[in-house]
Amino acid sequence: MPSQITTNADKTVSGRALNIHLGRDLKARWQTYCASLGKTPGAAIREAVEAQLSKSSASSAAVRRPPKRQAGESPDEGRKARIELRLTPSENSSIHEMAQAERCSPQQWIVNVVRATITRQPQFGIRELEALGESNYQLLSIGRNLNQIAKRMNERRPDTLPEKEIEKLRSIIKKHTETVSKVMRASLERWSIE
Repeated sequence: MPSQITTNADKTVSGRALNIHLGRDLKARWQTYCASLGKTPGAAIREAVEAQLSKSSASSAAVRRPPKRQAGESPDEGRKARIELRLTPSENSSIHEMAQAERCSPQQWIVNVVRATITRQPQFGIRELEALGESNYQLLSIGRNLNQIAKRMNERRPDTLPEKEIEKLRSIIKKHTETVSKVMRASLERWSIE
């Protein structure tokens, strides 16, 4: 028969109880875990529910606020504002490591994080910019090949279009899409925190 967890507070007030059927094994593991935290199973569940609801309402509030948009290619007029940050040694070390991995200064890395948060748009680092440059090169190559194919088809000489050229074009397109996908993943995953 499934086990259930009910706190003493839940028993005294009707209509406010939440019964959770865990089964013997899961209940025993939960009780052991809660004991290691020094909490009752009911109190731990209540904290987990409150944390989840708080997290949910915070993310809902963030979703409701529209992101800011970049107004143009050039920076705002006027002087830049200076903000002083006080970081713990481990935060400072982590920022320097992340900046080095992105091949930028710690200040630029922080600015990129701020911009990505405000606009919800990726901020590309050197690696991503190099990948986009390669992607653009491949795109130009695709365009030249398509022009050659169109010219031959307009000359009504489809028999002169070897399968090798079509396969070469297919390979270039595949490489291009892989490059773009890699950049997109890097832009999205770079800001993820685990």
